[in-house]
Amino acid sequence: MLTVVLEFLAIFAFILVAGYVLPAGSFYIRYYVRKTPEKEALRIQQRRPTRDQIKREVLLSLSTVAIFSVGATILFELYKPGHTAIYTNFHDYPLWYLPVSLVLCALAHDTYFYWTHRFMHWQPVFKYFHVGHHKSIAPTPWAIFAFQPLEAITQFIGIMAIVIFMPLHPLVILGFLWWDTIVNTAGHTGYEVVPKVVSRRPVMKLFNTVTHHDHHHTNMKVNFGSFFNMWDRLMGTFLSDEAEAPSTVEAPGKPTVAEVARANKRGPREPWPDAGDSRPDRRSGTSAPALRESSAKVNS
Repeated sequence: MLTVVLEFLAIFAFILVAGYVLPAGSFYIRYYVRKTPEKEALRIQQRRPTRDQIKREVLLSLSTVAIFSVGATILFELYKPGHTAIYTNFHDYPLWYLPVSLVLCALAHDTYFYWTHRFMHWQPVFKYFHVGHHKSIAPTPWAIFAFQPLEAITQFIGIMAIVIFMPLHPLVILGFLWWDTIVNTAGHTGYEVVPKVVSRRPVMKLFNTVTHHDHHHTNMKVNFGSFFNMWDRLMGTFLSDEAEAPSTVEAPGKPTVAEVARANKRGPREPWPDAGDSRPDRRSGTSAPALRESSAKVNS
């Protein structure tokens, strides 16, 4: 039992530092601390995160790290008697299988992610699985693990299934987790880190950019994919990163669960909040339509 506890603590420390603090911290320092006009030009939304939002993202992420660590400890215990498909001898499979297995792993994960993500947006289960993550309308890198417990468990089940059933070398697993971490962190940065000279190449059209996922945080009917946008294109949930995202300026500064749940029910082209919502803005006491009318007069 002591051995299992020590394994859990070691895994927890590894995920916390290598999987969360280092990637999230480095992106946060680069874009939120060391600001430059050039970086600010890459900002996707006008809306800015609040200190309370970042605190919530960190607390939820720490909970997820703990859940992931429990799952990884169970997975390690399964590995020791040979109950996973992990292999360590390079000669067990052809060398060409190494890069192929990485691609297969990414495709399997992206498929699982897309469909479980869409399920979590189903209104009857949304508030139990995913509403906590979407309280960050303009997410920061600290939101990469900002999951409710049921979402964290669902996410890890996908990783566990891949490791149990798909033959993978430890180097491929580490490479996949590194890729997943970078994509996830960049996707919640709020700044478009992928140069257009790269993202506009035909071969890159099926890969998501930061803007793709940022659009999902302002428009919860589109862009459910992780690495790729193939499923979004096939299922009609794709919104191009060249499209204009709905305005988030008028969204509440501290959205409640009920407010985020209502936003999840809106149509794909409706702003956050929609034009028919006349509830007072909690910061100014002015209704949302009145704010829009006032803004229009100023802009004219």
